Amino acid sequence: MKFHGESLLRDVIKMIADEMKIAREALANGKIGRSRTAARRAIGMAMQQTLGIGPQGGYAKTFIDGLKRLADDPQMPEPIRAAALRLITRVDREYNSPAINPVADAEIIIAHFLPNQKF
Repeated sequence: MKFHGESLLRDVIKMIADEMKIAREALANGKIGRSRTAARRAIGMAMQQTLGIGPQGGYAKTFIDGLKRLADDPQMPEPIRAAALRLITRVDREYNSPAINPVADAEIIIAHFLPNQKF
């Protein structure tokens, strides 16, 4: 895992916690789409710090591309791939989504990249 300084890591951890709070509140209020969006942002921030996401990132250029790659990455544990797949699968015509609990999926993925943190 690569981190870019303790101060930056603290800032990123706070931003992840803020996004996870938004995701939890949205899920509790029945706004699964908003929950899913916030959960994916939180995951993206964790991946950005550990794998490299962004224009110069080695793993992927965007958070969504990173999730897509996680879903297909045979080096990742199955629970990580499954959670990523649920979060990237588009809703169907009836607005059903396999991501029925985006918070739980985000927690699975973030715990893999930031194992000593609680969000």
